[in-house]
Amino acid sequence: MSITAKHQILIVGGGTAGITVAARLLRKGYSNVAVIEPSDKHYYQPLWTLVGGDRPT
Repeated sequence: MSITAKHQILIVGGGTAGITVAARLLRKGYSNVAVIEPSDKHYYQPLWTLVGGDRPT
């Protein structure tokens, strides 16, 4: 499969960080942002990102 698309900014990874960066860029006025995510599903677990930072939940 070949898709030809051009974007000003490309974010690789649609997890928590990728989506957060995309949202911040859109709020700052960048309108030509693309996110590439190879997975079909994303499993979100609230507060799971705090576990790696050793933060109490």
